[in-house]
Amino acid sequence: MMQVTLCITQQHDLRLVFTALLVCLIGSAATIQLFERILSASGTSRVGWVMLTAVSTGTMVWSTHFVAMMAFRTQAPVVLDPILTLASLVLAIVIAAPGLALAATKRRWAGAAGGGIIGVAISTMHYLGMSAYRIDGLVTWDWRYITASVVLSSVLAAAAFQTINSAGRWRKAQAAGLLSLAVAALHFTGMASMHITVLQLGSGLSDGTLSALGVTTAVAAMLVVGCAALSALIDGHTQGESYRRLRRMALHDGLTDLPNRMSFNDELGRRLAVRTGLPCMAVVMLDLSRFKAVNDTYGHQAGDQLLIALSARFSAVLRTGEYICRLGGDEFAGLISYTSADDLSGFLDRLHETFVAPFEFDRFTASVSANIGVALAIHDGRDADTLLAKADLAMYRAKSLHSNAPCFYQADMDDAVRERRELANDLRDAVAAGSFELHYQVQASVKTGEVTGYEALIRWQHPVRGAISPVTFIPIAEDSGLIVPLSIWVLRQACFEAALWTNRHIVAVNLSPLHLSDPQLVETVRSALLDSGLPAERLSLELTESAIIHDRRFALNQLRQLKAMGIAIALDDFGVGYSSLDVLRAFPFDRIKLDASFVAEIEHSEQAVAILRSVTALGISLDMPVLAEGIEQPAQLSIVAREGCAAIQGYLIGKPSRSLASPDQVRRAMLLAPRAVEEDAAFG
Repeated sequence: MMQVTLCITQQHDLRLVFTALLVCLIGSAATIQLFERILSASGTSRVGWVMLTAVSTGTMVWSTHFVAMMAFRTQAPVVLDPILTLASLVLAIVIAAPGLALAATKRRWAGAAGGGIIGVAISTMHYLGMSAYRIDGLVTWDWRYITASVVLSSVLAAAAFQTINSAGRWRKAQAAGLLSLAVAALHFTGMASMHITVLQLGSGLSDGTLSALGVTTAVAAMLVVGCAALSALIDGHTQGESYRRLRRMALHDGLTDLPNRMSFNDELGRRLAVRTGLPCMAVVMLDLSRFKAVNDTYGHQAGDQLLIALSARFSAVLRTGEYICRLGGDEFAGLISYTSADDLSGFLDRLHETFVAPFEFDRFTASVSANIGVALAIHDGRDADTLLAKADLAMYRAKSLHSNAPCFYQADMDDAVRERRELANDLRDAVAAGSFELHYQVQASVKTGEVTGYEALIRWQHPVRGAISPVTFIPIAEDSGLIVPLSIWVLRQACFEAALWTNRHIVAVNLSPLHLSDPQLVETVRSALLDSGLPAERLSLELTESAIIHDRRFALNQLRQLKAMGIAIALDDFGVGYSSLDVLRAFPFDRIKLDASFVAEIEHSEQAVAILRSVTALGISLDMPVLAEGIEQPAQLSIVAREGCAAIQGYLIGKPSRSLASPDQVRRAMLLAPRAVEEDAAFG
């Protein structure tokens, strides 16, 4: 160590030594900066950065060596071999390239291995460069210092590139320091190994010339290394800008520039993770009312204008700790961290106030409002998913109440909504998979007791909840837009199953009001008949009068086309809802089905019997046979038979079942009914 120190202080021009060390330090920092670009690049781009970094590294090592050599002072004449001097630069670049490529791989010790190769490049360059340094004297070498110089160079370079591949705040500065130390240690330890015996005092390069060469080399090297480092900085800045731009695009809504759902989830997760200093937090969900009317009336461009203006109002009222985003469509969500209930009330009031003033544009003026649901952190949930779900449930309750006032989550009220929505999701899956089955309830002639047909009734066996009544899931299907695909499944399944019956009885299928308004209904029915092979005269479609009310002309046209195919049309649930004589006049139904609610009263109510008598008389006069539903007691059968009903349906003659009630079972039930009535009268 002492010999190295003496070599530097006594045999070198310290000004040029300082210049060489400055070149080495700046060049090492540039090399590390360029190496970062290698790590972030891939493919052809990575190869390009490897070559540029190799040129920078080789130039840095070569120029440090050359400037330091110009600082060396000896009494012997000195000349330089230009070929070997240039060759040492090229060799440093060539050997450094694979080392840099290896160090940039993701393997565990790749940095150390690649750095070791770069250390070899430094050593090779130095000693080849020394051979270009021609001295008129005897030169001897101390192999201990040579070995030490090579080891120092390789170990320090390996440590430098292993450091840059690791994690740490100061890893770049540490790596640059280690790399510059590897170059300097190699050079000056190597110089300490050289001993010169002067043979002749001649005219070699003067000290002034050597100094000039050293400074010139340093300046040229800095230009090369600086350009390389500048390109890395520019590229890094460009990539950084691109990354920030892409990140903003990923986390913000493209239309309104508000944070989007991903950003909202990140922010909610962050606030939940650091809640220790924030005792209260609320999640707010907003769904716009009357926004669809704006879209439908003025077009989607108008809807976009409205969303942009509303978002600007939201942004203008936000305060510290408040956050709002657009989830999509006309749904927004907000967050507030607060210390008192007044803070939360103020936030909700300001959100409400954004809807008070109408939105005025060049082409239109619109007024919208919002349904707002609120869930409180900790009280209503401790994680993001739970809070979002409960705020959403509260918002749907506000929507169902048509209320502009915020609704806070209440378990007893909102859990029913949640269960209904969960059931709707399960129903959607069941419709897609066809996870239903049909049960059939027999219909029979009152006069003969013969079976006239079977009504197809859908049943759903939920994999977890068990059997779910149609009274429960049919309204859900109507509300969630599933009723038409469900109705199509029932129609096709009933046709296929009826086509396999050994008898030739009619199968009756209920037709949803929404399905009747489907323009594809006629083609759907025709396809079901063709695919199943069921004759049209064996299909009866049952619908309520409410199915016709919405668009009377279109509905009646649909029914006429179906009837023209040979399909029977029955008016179901007559006596409830929108029952009117005008519908019976407008369309020649094949059958009227009297609602079970009237039949249930005929044993005890003369008024119910009078209505039954009137309906049957009307049916006979219009040539529309009347079928009485809900016949469960023998006395009910006797009354409907006496009053002129043509057919019956009910538990008395057969419950809905997968297997068809046999004609013998039906006849036996109808024959026993009068006897049971007589016995009841005798004991009465």
